[in-house]
Amino acid sequence: MIRPSLLILCLPFSAEAEVVTAVDPFVKMPEGKTVVWSPLFQATWDAMNEKMGGKPQKVEPRNELMARLDDFKWDAAESMPEAGWKTWAGPAGIDFLETVNREAMQMTGEEEGPFTLADPIPGSLACFGLLDRAVEFDIPFIKSSKVALAFGKEKEPVRFFGATEDQAASYGKAVKVLAYRTTDGSRALEVSCKDGDDKVIFYIPPAKQDFATACRWLREWRKNYEWNAALPGLWSDRLLHEGDEVRVPYVSLDLMEDLTGHFTGDRFYGRAGDPWIIRRAEQRTKFELFEKGAKVRVEASLEVVPFAGYSPTNFPRRFVFDRPFFIFLWREKAEWPYLGVWVGDASALRKF
Repeated sequence: MIRPSLLILCLPFSAEAEVVTAVDPFVKMPEGKTVVWSPLFQATWDAMNEKMGGKPQKVEPRNELMARLDDFKWDAAESMPEAGWKTWAGPAGIDFLETVNREAMQMTGEEEGPFTLADPIPGSLACFGLLDRAVEFDIPFIKSSKVALAFGKEKEPVRFFGATEDQAASYGKAVKVLAYRTTDGSRALEVSCKDGDDKVIFYIPPAKQDFATACRWLREWRKNYEWNAALPGLWSDRLLHEGDEVRVPYVSLDLMEDLTGHFTGDRFYGRAGDPWIIRRAEQRTKFELFEKGAKVRVEASLEVVPFAGYSPTNFPRRFVFDRPFFIFLWREKAEWPYLGVWVGDASALRKF
């Protein structure tokens, strides 16, 4: 249930949209907006630098976003799915574009390729990334058709799925409780998926966090997770138990952004064509979260040109995602997720 995700290069945010795009996990979250981020962008950026022979020797004037992308250290093979993703970097011409679209169509099963080029400039470079992944929960949740979830400060009624107090215990180890902190209100559930090691994580932070900070907390909780048979029924139970309640809103977004203006600065690689300039950067992101799983499609393009988770004995818990929260798609042992969504407002939620 997760669909193709195509990617290339984009900026921190588009300030006016209700849903905005982050190109790296360190960007400060804008107030009252939903944000999407995938390291597929980073993988595509890395492909660009590799094709250019390494990181630039300098960028003038210094661009903090490009510097973070150039210096980011990660294991793409560990974080990205085992199959269904690829990056390309090559000469910005019709032959290369046709090759990329042909391979992309083989991955997606579609009859048209997703990528295009602006007017190619001789000697310029085009970089593309594609992620095509479907995830389905081991045990689907139940959709609510008669009751709404009041989301956010405005208590906007939205549709949701989840588990009721008498259903929660039936999920067993398919849903892990990573965090239920009574002191600061943190809530985190990890849901297992079929056919692989993919997980979907829902996380309400104690206060606003960027993606990097959220990932650091979740990385620690996942690393130290240990189920204890003596805990069932307590607030610290690591699995859902009778009396617990789960409510997660449906999420649906479709976002197209032109990000070119956020990559100003001349990139000097110490090779012919210096300085190199990001001439085109755009990304389209589609994401849906529903009771059976999730699906994502991201399309991005970059062109670089030379110079220029009840009985009386139980402690009932409420995992009600009725305020801004994170959604991550994350492999079992990976350091970084391959998709992050900050649901900062109700603009991407299905209205009741």
